[in-house]
Amino acid sequence: PHPNEMIYHHLPENEKWQLLRTPIKMTQYLQMPELRPLYFDLHIELVSPRNQAHVDLLPGKSYALILLRTPSDVRLIAALKFNNEKIDGGHYIMFDRHEQLYRCYFAPTNIGKHTITIFGKRGDSDSGQYTPALDFKLDVKQIPKTIVSFPQTWKNFSDLGLEVISPQNTHLIKLNNGVNHAQILIKTPENVELLGRLENERKEEVTGGDQVYFDRRKNIWRCYFAPDRNGLFEALIMAKKKSDSGNCTSAVAFKIEARQIPSPPMSYPYTWPSFYDFDLKIEAPQNRSNAIWVDNASYAEVLIRTPDDVQLSCDIEYNNVKVENGSLTQYNNEKKLWQLLFAPERTGLHELIVYAKRNNDNESSSKSVVRFNLNVNKLRRSIKFPLIYSQFQTKKCQIYTPIDGILKKGSVVPIHCVIPGASDVNLTVDSQWLESEGYTDPILQRKITVGSKDVTIYAKYKQKSSYDGLLKYTVE
Repeated sequence: PHPNEMIYHHLPENEKWQLLRTPIKMTQYLQMPELRPLYFDLHIELVSPRNQAHVDLLPGKSYALILLRTPSDVRLIAALKFNNEKIDGGHYIMFDRHEQLYRCYFAPTNIGKHTITIFGKRGDSDSGQYTPALDFKLDVKQIPKTIVSFPQTWKNFSDLGLEVISPQNTHLIKLNNGVNHAQILIKTPENVELLGRLENERKEEVTGGDQVYFDRRKNIWRCYFAPDRNGLFEALIMAKKKSDSGNCTSAVAFKIEARQIPSPPMSYPYTWPSFYDFDLKIEAPQNRSNAIWVDNASYAEVLIRTPDDVQLSCDIEYNNVKVENGSLTQYNNEKKLWQLLFAPERTGLHELIVYAKRNNDNESSSKSVVRFNLNVNKLRRSIKFPLIYSQFQTKKCQIYTPIDGILKKGSVVPIHCVIPGASDVNLTVDSQWLESEGYTDPILQRKITVGSKDVTIYAKYKQKSSYDGLLKYTVE
């Protein structure tokens, strides 16, 4: 062993046999921290406090600070204990790149003797056992005016340059008095992306319990977490570089203590980053990851507001298979929002997926923006929607009636649609054009007698000589 290691086991009375650059006295020897063999194996250097076994709270602060220098392949974690019980949120370790050392913060919550243990291991991966390297005493004589605590952080947190903007100085977020969600704000470099996950006390993920997105206006990540009942939860935020192909890994975690969670609890549909890029706003269902199913209904509805240059489309899926003609996207011109309708063929759990694209972007395809669940308990009558052509959405059309895409042969059917900006609107029945009637921009209202083949509605616009197909009904 080196002289600086041997001195921790035995103090020669004759200073020359200490073999130290600066010899030490017996009083100093008795105050030295408890260093374990690993401390020397890993070549850890104690920068502050020097040659003492105890640390104190920093003047005017609620925490103590230990500074350690290590080789680049050594990782450290820590624990603060009181009466042999680990204090939740009692410590925070960060690697200071500028100074090239570890800053270890310890925040007690009680008066009395505390134990600090710092653990180490060699190697960059998250696997491998951490072993105790050194111990300190922290004797708290007086409780600080402001108690602080720290969220749990992983190596990723400092490696990727994350910073918690809010909440500060706490690891615990308390929800009471009917508050139904927590917000955590995180600042990251531009090349980093975040994901969230909310877990209950049994470590089960809460479905629809998180919504994490980048707020471009404020240049900050907003992380929302909504517990589904009263109790203790963990809000986990994961991170990775956008250029990395792998998954996000744990970066920081807060505890949430939920009391008086309202019923039904708040939940979030699954959103893709493009949802926020397109600046979309969900009008219904609000604060729910599930679309609402009414027992006697044939379809469910989602309402989304968009900027003028964005158009939407949608699908309904059962067991990852698309339900043909099971969805209809139309624009409500009165309310200035998109109405997305979903008609299941059977009972059970369905997924409703909404897509968006810019009107002037003919090149790129639509992007997935949001996904809802739909649980169908009872289905009285399933319907199919009419077949919709692209101009129907581009021109922001809407069907009032008939919403069912299958018409009865020989029946007399009232047609009522909104078709803005056309110079003429007409229909074909059994592939024959009808007399043009019943259209006054933007309303088409007329009756037709259904033949034995399809019924198609066409519109002609000023700049074109031909008619564009808008929608088609089939006949049974």
